Amino acid sequence: MKTECTEDKVQFGERQIPYRLHRADRRSLRVVVSPELLVDVFAPKNVAGEAITAVLRKKASWIARTLDRLETYHPLPTPKKYVAGETFVYLGRQYRLKITDGARRSAKLLGRFLCVSVKDRGQVRDVRRCVDAWYRRQAHEVFRRYLTKCYIVAARHGVSEPTLVVRSMRRRWGSCTRSHRMTLNVALVQVPVHCIEYVIMHELCHTTHHNHSKAFYALLTRCQPDWRKRKETLDKVRLS
Repeated sequence: MKTECTEDKVQFGERQIPYRLHRADRRSLRVVVSPELLVDVFAPKNVAGEAITAVLRKKASWIARTLDRLETYHPLPTPKKYVAGETFVYLGRQYRLKITDGARRSAKLLGRFLCVSVKDRGQVRDVRRCVDAWYRRQAHEVFRRYLTKCYIVAARHGVSEPTLVVRSMRRRWGSCTRSHRMTLNVALVQVPVHCIEYVIMHELCHTTHHNHSKAFYALLTRCQPDWRKRKETLDKVRLS
């Protein structure tokens, strides 16, 4: 389904609420407020802009309340300082950063510690690079493993196999193109495994349905019956 996307704002009292308008070949208008604190409006191509604005003004109170409620689940993360004793999260578990001097940079988990070795532990930039590189390596390994696991299930329902890309993303956990290119956010490796599986299965289903239609959710439910519980956990995590 081909869509046209533009951005605009709706006024609610003194508050301006930005939204993305998606026009497509559809029958009804739908407003979606996502856990990423984004507002998406899906409208038929032949609906006048004034009619869309009128609907949004009627729904503005609900949109604002929903955004505020979701915001309570998403406290702003504290910027990392990359100093010894600081907490880092991997697969939903917390690890304390331990920094030592070494001939070359390395990072690995030992017990409840993320142990990092750098030439000069006083150089925060080197520590950060080492930690970031470790997260990326882990993300590639973990995502491939669980993509393989999820695809075994999804393939039974005619889902196409995607190519995997891992990179940093500001607002999304993952995405999938019509050419079956699945992109996963490297930060996803910090959340529990069952949430990673949810994002992967969600994106796998997008290789068949490139929208959030009833058919998409029906396929997702067949592939992962408990996806709502997994999503509920993930919705309480905010991207840093």
